[in-house]
Amino acid sequence: MKKKCNFRNQERKRLIRQVRVPIPATCDNRNRWQSFVEMRNYTIFLLLIIFFSSCKDAKEGKGTIELKESASSNLEVDHLNIWVKNPNIAKERLINIGFTSVPDSLSAVHEGQGTAGKYFNFLNGYLELIFVYDKNELDENIQKNKNLDFIKRADFGKNGALPFSIALKMKNYNPEKIPFEKVRYHQDWMDDNANIYAARNSKKLLQEPSIFIVYPEIESDSFENMSELSIIPDDYAFARDFYKHPNGAEKITNIIITSTDLDLKTKTIKAVNAITNLTVKNGQEHLMELYFDNHIQGKTFDLRPEIPLIINL
Repeated sequence: MKKKCNFRNQERKRLIRQVRVPIPATCDNRNRWQSFVEMRNYTIFLLLIIFFSSCKDAKEGKGTIELKESASSNLEVDHLNIWVKNPNIAKERLINIGFTSVPDSLSAVHEGQGTAGKYFNFLNGYLELIFVYDKNELDENIQKNKNLDFIKRADFGKNGALPFSIALKMKNYNPEKIPFEKVRYHQDWMDDNANIYAARNSKKLLQEPSIFIVYPEIESDSFENMSELSIIPDDYAFARDFYKHPNGAEKITNIIITSTDLDLKTKTIKAVNAITNLTVKNGQEHLMELYFDNHIQGKTFDLRPEIPLIINL
């Protein structure tokens, strides 16, 4: 997690589509009346189908459908974390395949948390290599926030925890509508009424990704295309270069996370798997697969064993 200063506030737009049913042209009154009767009967038939289908859905799985619609329509990926033991080596692996990193001098230390990160920015989010920066501060933070999973995730090499975190954001921010059990997390640098909400499962079920939801003021910046980087104020023009990667990567378009012994039926995993372009599944090892720009280049880079990560450009 890191504190960021948004370059702009995104405006959400809704598209309203009007569907018009054409009425067929007729040559005389008889044909016109016949067409009207046929259209009426067809409309009644459709309404009956919709009515009985709705009743069936309500009986057979209303709760599941409502959860999926709510999660998929209101949750999005903000950024991704990978816990690492050797952040410099992990960072170099990504640089060596053509990614540009945010300079360490500008990379945030997570104040009060005992962790820090190495960052790679993209037009629709960022990848953070997170690591323990101050063990004493890490321990002190957990004493204050006993339901958080930082220590267990940081110790992934010994306890087998999945070393991945998924930071989510809500299109219409309302913590009461988070579709899984949550734990409130607050640090002194946050505004009084601002909180991050972590999934309660993240400490209990270490084979699930660590899930948390950020509040709007610390959401990552999002840009439709490279040209939109010009909206970054000139005072911060240097930041535009952090989105320009020699390997051509621009947007993360698909995320696949593989874990072991994963229960796919928990509320947390159901909500996460309802998000567009994000899949959490069972497999033989811990692995994150990132696809950029719909794999347009057809290139694949396997960064194991240094990072449990496969990059698809």
